[in-house]
Amino acid sequence: MTMSLRSTVLAALSVLPTVQCAVPSVRFGSTAAPVLRSRADCAGDPACTCDALQKTMTGENATLFPSDGDRYADFEDENYSAACRLPATCFVNPKSAQEVSTVVKHLAQSGTKFAIRSGGHNYIPGVGSIEEGVLVSLSSLNSVVLSGDKKTVKVGPGNRWQDVYEALVPQGLIVVGGRVGPVGVGGLTLGGGLSYFATGRGLAFDNVKSFEVVLADGTIVTATANNKYSDLYKGLRGGASNIGIVTNYELYTFPVGEFNVDARSYSANQTSDLLHAVADYQKKGQLDPLSSITIQLVDTGLNVLLLYNKAVQQADAFSAIYDVGAYTPIMPAFNGSFLDVLQLAGAQFPTGEVRTYGETFTHKADGDLMVELYDIFKEEITNLPSGASAVWVPNPVAASVATKGKQYGGNLLGLQEVPQQWYEWFITWTDPSQDSTIWDVSRKITQRCTQTTKAKGLSLPYLFMNTAGKEQDVLSSYGAASLATIKATAAKYDPNQVFQKQNDGFLLRKL
Repeated sequence: MTMSLRSTVLAALSVLPTVQCAVPSVRFGSTAAPVLRSRADCAGDPACTCDALQKTMTGENATLFPSDGDRYADFEDENYSAACRLPATCFVNPKSAQEVSTVVKHLAQSGTKFAIRSGGHNYIPGVGSIEEGVLVSLSSLNSVVLSGDKKTVKVGPGNRWQDVYEALVPQGLIVVGGRVGPVGVGGLTLGGGLSYFATGRGLAFDNVKSFEVVLADGTIVTATANNKYSDLYKGLRGGASNIGIVTNYELYTFPVGEFNVDARSYSANQTSDLLHAVADYQKKGQLDPLSSITIQLVDTGLNVLLLYNKAVQQADAFSAIYDVGAYTPIMPAFNGSFLDVLQLAGAQFPTGEVRTYGETFTHKADGDLMVELYDIFKEEITNLPSGASAVWVPNPVAASVATKGKQYGGNLLGLQEVPQQWYEWFITWTDPSQDSTIWDVSRKITQRCTQTTKAKGLSLPYLFMNTAGKEQDVLSSYGAASLATIKATAAKYDPNQVFQKQNDGFLLRKL
């Protein structure tokens, strides 16, 4: 998010989006993939590969080129950060797993560079975007199909979380997913996925029953914890884009009721008190799985969103926050639905030429350290060029998030079962000539903060993929055993290294 909570709330209140409760229509593709034309002679040439795909793919916007004008521009603009709106040689828009299989076969055979985009929220150029290559957009894989017993829902990666929630919440159901409606399903889930329900239910990918996956040879398989692809299922809970393209997620549902929603603002001179209160909340209040805190620090102060998944006046879990004292209500506290919560978090991302970048690190929960790290951040952002601004976001993560991951079959993140902070600070700017300066400042922030956490003996190795920077070694942060599992899974299901050599992201080839 590039807006402060206050700005987001005011914008949301001025133009409330219309909630569409109907399930998005299911788009059915042909059960048989089109005949694949041999394009080995393309030899990595993206123009040649795009031409072959255009002749193979059918339907509206199946393949788009820069010459297609506004239609091409609309697809390019779907990326959240303007820095990631790169001029792909073509956009390919498959509408079924079978069509994704056809695309993958073309790419593997030709050796052409490609990128895969679900929602386009990642702010690393080249991840979910590409220059001189094929951008595979999964936006048309947007079905939301609830099972007959309503215990699971099959969700296409092209959905935004807003679409999923609008289909489920009116039926009294929810899934573990994104905290902001416009974020795409695919990237958030494969990166782990931090949600408002994390304390009680773990991460998003811990709540996946099955993955439908297109492998590097075009084979379509379904991986669960208990079938013959159980190793693939586990590998996807940390391995992300190293293994295949997920074309459907079967997610566990659970009942959801009203929330108590309390959005408040604190002055800058209350920063130390509020950060210590968050650390105190993690010791006791966060043990209540119905509670969740989101906090953003900007130059004018702190914005806090207190959520409690029950209709109450005030939740005891937040007593440490209440004790901080004076605050300004961003709006009066109320009891409402999860869709109301989404309106506060932001109904859409900013448009225009806003560029965004940030990085991450993790440490054990400690109030004094949180204050010291924010002071470092404030020092470093004085080096930002004119027009750039920055937001500091410490995410309080309960020890139970690691515990739930183990209980649900074990993910590959290597999390320690302690209260911890995952950071997702970010910088926004509009001038492309400032890119290198922004990245230099970002690296310095991460370097100094990481050194400080280590010096205090409070550092944790884990790096949160969803908010990590372009040079951060996410996979190694999981630990040697998990890394070995990802390598073995990738070698088994992609022996020719299609996803290693032709794709980008947090890949094994970069280690």
